[in-house]
Amino acid sequence: MTKLEKKIIFPVTRIHNPMLLEAWLEDGEIKDAFISDTLYRGFEQILIGRSAMDMPYYTQRICGICSSAHAITAALAVEQALGMHVPPNGQLIRNLILTGDFIQNHLRHIYLFTLPDYFRGPDIAPFVPHSEADLRLSSKEDTQMTEHYFKALDISRVAHAAFGVFGGKAPHGHGLVPGGASMEVDADKVNRYRGYLIEIMGFIDDVLLPDITLIMKRYPEYVDLGKGIGNYMSVGGFPNPEGSTLFPQGVILQGKRESFSEKHVTEDVTSAWYKPHGPLHPMEEDTVPDRSQPKGYTWVKSPRYRGQPVEVGPLARAIINKEEVIGHGALARTWARALETKKIAKAALEWLNRLEPGAETLDTKIGQDSGVGIGLHEAMRGTLGHWAAVKNGRVKHFQIVTPSAINFGARDETGTRSVGETSLLGLKIQSDDLKEAGRIIRSFDPCFSCSVHIIDGEKVHALKIQV
Repeated sequence: MTKLEKKIIFPVTRIHNPMLLEAWLEDGEIKDAFISDTLYRGFEQILIGRSAMDMPYYTQRICGICSSAHAITAALAVEQALGMHVPPNGQLIRNLILTGDFIQNHLRHIYLFTLPDYFRGPDIAPFVPHSEADLRLSSKEDTQMTEHYFKALDISRVAHAAFGVFGGKAPHGHGLVPGGASMEVDADKVNRYRGYLIEIMGFIDDVLLPDITLIMKRYPEYVDLGKGIGNYMSVGGFPNPEGSTLFPQGVILQGKRESFSEKHVTEDVTSAWYKPHGPLHPMEEDTVPDRSQPKGYTWVKSPRYRGQPVEVGPLARAIINKEEVIGHGALARTWARALETKKIAKAALEWLNRLEPGAETLDTKIGQDSGVGIGLHEAMRGTLGHWAAVKNGRVKHFQIVTPSAINFGARDETGTRSVGETSLLGLKIQSDDLKEAGRIIRSFDPCFSCSVHIIDGEKVHALKIQV
């Protein structure tokens, strides 16, 4: 019997916060994988007792790359709990703020995190140290991709400037508040935002889509390498004032479509570093850290839908929306993210044209000072949910389920792996540095900022492999 070989990547580089991959290989093939987050931050505890109206501000600090997604989801939860109403202009402004944030995130993920696995940059920072394994672009194509890498940085800053038009600043804007948006609409803001958007759309058509097409041509097997388990979920997002949404709700389990219901969302901590409990709805659970759990290997809980792991993100949204996809693996996710960037930018032009200068953007009237609210909205990486209980205007209970937790959660009480861990099984490894695994992990756009401000120095694995 062949002995399994264990390989560790820590940290998995070019990813938000310290992710650790423990892969078990047999004859060069991954037979099992454990993905863990080594940083605990405790936001759900920090929020207890604070003013419900401040939730969009506090929750944005969970992450700097997707701050507005937390702001809007927190606002939705608070508005439901307190019986608040959002004017049409306020809803459109929210969409425009989130558009800028989506675009800068998608561009930075694709060019800064993903594409460096597929081309050779120059021998200068941030391209060194780098892996020499499996690089298929010509020298001319490498040079062009490097130029586009830095151009993407410029355009992502333009997207943040668009965010700031109605958000006030980026990241962690001030424009998204319970009751709508704090900025008023005038011709100057509309024209500035439109100018930024036109520049961004030119980059998408002329640079982004051709670059991803080239990578898929050179690495065709990665269109399906790293595919998930076939379960997908979206809670919807970017609502129009009349009720329709750019991203629809829906779930696909074992090939069957069904409507989404938040009642079927649970979290399990059997294999995470928390006080143990089985599957619980977010309104029923507490976050009690316990680093001594014998089965624990991560700070990420195990979110499930109807007890099953699901994939979330741009590919899942495209499939739920019955859009054509090119596959279900690593580069299929990247292509879906690129197409989604264009889709959102085009929709933003329509939202911009529908704004009414001078019309109300914020309604601060509160119907009650206590209640329960659920905020659900698609974020850059997929489904995001905030569950809140408010009493006398103060937060009594707050639970957050993030996209990266859904994609990369720990094994649950049945031992079932997450989509992220499952996507690595069967992967043939030919490089010494597990580069193939890095390509697949990064295709999900993982962000572990949502999970410690303490690192246990005695138990953290040392850096063994550079990816």
